[in-house]
Parts: sequence; C-alpha cells; structure tokens
Amino acid sequence: MANKQGFAAYPPKVVQTEILGYVEDVNSIFYSRDIGRSFELFGNIYLKFGDTFCNNSKGEFVGLASNTVAIIEDAKQPLKSKYLEVEENGFIKPFIQLTSEAHKLEESKLGRVALWAFGGVVEMEDGTGRLWYQKSVDHGSGNLEYFGTGVAKVIESWSEMPIAHRMDNLIFGPDEPRMGTFTAIVNGDFIYLYGDRPDGKIILARVYKGRYEGRLADKEAYYYWGGDDWVQDWRNAAVVIEGMQQGAIVRSKLFGEERPFVFVGTSKWADSQVFMGASAKLEGPWKLEAVCKAEGINEPTSKGKWMYCIYPQLWASDEENAELMVTWSEQCPGGVVAAKIKLAGVGFEGLGT
Repeated sequence: MANKQGFAAYPPKVVQTEILGYVEDVNSIFYSRDIGRSFELFGNIYLKFGDTFCNNSKGEFVGLASNTVAIIEDAKQPLKSKYLEVEENGFIKPFIQLTSEAHKLEESKLGRVALWAFGGVVEMEDGTGRLWYQKSVDHGSGNLEYFGTGVAKVIESWSEMPIAHRMDNLIFGPDEPRMGTFTAIVNGDFIYLYGDRPDGKIILARVYKGRYEGRLADKEAYYYWGGDDWVQDWRNAAVVIEGMQQGAIVRSKLFGEERPFVFVGTSKWADSQVFMGASAKLEGPWKLEAVCKAEGINEPTSKGKWMYCIYPQLWASDEENAELMVTWSEQCPGGVVAAKIKLAGVGFEGLGT
C-alpha cells in the first residue's frame, strides 16, 4: 500500500509495548547470547549473535563463541531460530571464522579472540554479503585489547549456514574509526557505513559497492561525510550521531516518503531506553529521542541490569499498522528478548502534550 504520509505519527510516540518472549533455538537449549541483529541473504532470514555461551543437550557449558548465526525457518514464528552447524559436543560453529594463528593463541590460553559484528550485513550485486567487524583479544579480568576493524565476505555453505570469510588484513587500526561496526546500509551505488571515532562520536563513510569489490578492503576507497561534501580524511568528517551505543538505520515506510530512513537503537548511558528517529537523508540531520524503556525477562532492570543491542526487525513487523518488532539483549546470563512496539498512527492527537 502506497502512503506518502506514512503510517506512524512523527515524531514517534509509543502507545503500547508488549514483551513477546526470548528468541530461542528450536532445539529448546537456552543460550545466553547477545546482539540478535537480523539480515536477509540467499533468500533467507538470519539472526546474527555476539558472545554465545554454548551448552549441550544436558545444559552443560561447552564453550564460548564470540559470534554465531542462526536461520529463521518460518517468518511467522519470529522467536524461533535454528543453528545449522553444531558440533557433537554442542559447540556452535562461529559465523566469522578464526585463523590458525587465532586458534593457536586461544589454545595457549593467552587470550580469547573476539570478532564482534554489530553493524549488520549488506548484500552485494553478486548475491553475497559483506560485514564489518571489530577484532579484539580478551585477556580476562576486563582486559580487552582492541586491534581494529576489518571486512568479511559472507557466502552460503553446504548446510545453508552463511560463513563470513575475512578479507585480507584489518582496514582500520586501533586509533582509527570503526566504520561499519555501528550500522551499514546500501543506497544506490554505495554502501553507507556508520562508525565510532576514537572519541566515541559517530561519523559516516561511503564506499562504492560495484564490481571492484576488492576495494572494500582498501582504506583509500572510503570517503567521509564532511558536512557539505564527501572528504577522504576521516579527521575532517562531521559528527552525524552522538550518544548512541548500538542501533540500526533501515529503510522504512513508517514515517512516509519524506523520512525514508529510520533509526532504532539505544544510548551509551546504560539506561535501557529505546531511541528512535527518522531522516530524509542518510547523512541526517538525525534527531533521536527515547520513546520507551526496554525490559528484561529473567534479567530485568529491577535486578540492576540494563538492556542493550536494541534493533528493529522489519521482517517481523507490520509497518502499515504502525507496529514494530524490536529485540534487545539482557546482560549475561540473559538472552535476546523480542517485543512488539505499537506506535501512534498518523494524526494522533496526543503528540506534543
């Protein structure tokens, strides 16, 4: 249905929030995990997770994977995901593969290699995907050594499980911006990538998504929004978003043709607030406001916990009825919680009161 005005009033106002439950695996094993960001590739819907505490069928812990991916086999059952490759002992095959050097480091007990991808997966012209990830080594006791940001190519394996193969070396070092690890979106001929500068403020880059895909691993191929034009030095980039920790920018019909790009996410302040906003352009301006509070199930805020990794799930939403499915992560040992958010429709008279 075409609707130039959109289906939800702007600025957004939440009139009802309903907790739907945990996103759980069809094998009925509960995994403590976070992120839970979705992407569509190879004709399937997938959920990408961060740290995943793997258990066997007896509920016994068998290992920690820093990233995993599961398929949604039935979009009408959005809370049911399925891991496609699980080892005999119950350990889940990671989404982003470790190198032999990384395996040796972990075997030596000198640290755990953490490859975290908060920014989503974008589809290329050949049907494969790309994601930007952060590489760190966790030395324990809160000692996390960050190395930089890289890009990985996502292909489909024999089991339909997508596999992310890292491309060459890291693009950005530890003292450079983490482009693409906040959120990424394709628009026209370019991939637009949002990422934190070293000071935590978010800037925007773009890179051509055409046939010369190898350039995605070339730092010189990235140009940054400088406020008036695109510049090659990230130090001259304009800040486009402040105060947000995680979130996604998606193309949506919610707020009409004049505001096709919608942000849903959460702040850096551990306040469990769901922030929303919309813009005519990817470079903004972005006015983001808290619209409701995320709550846990087994790890609620009343226990001193907070919710993070808040993402929209458009594939499980009813935009024409101004309803969004949103997921967020509880703190460990929690999981990924799904909720339905009902927004005020166009013409809602309570705005501004």
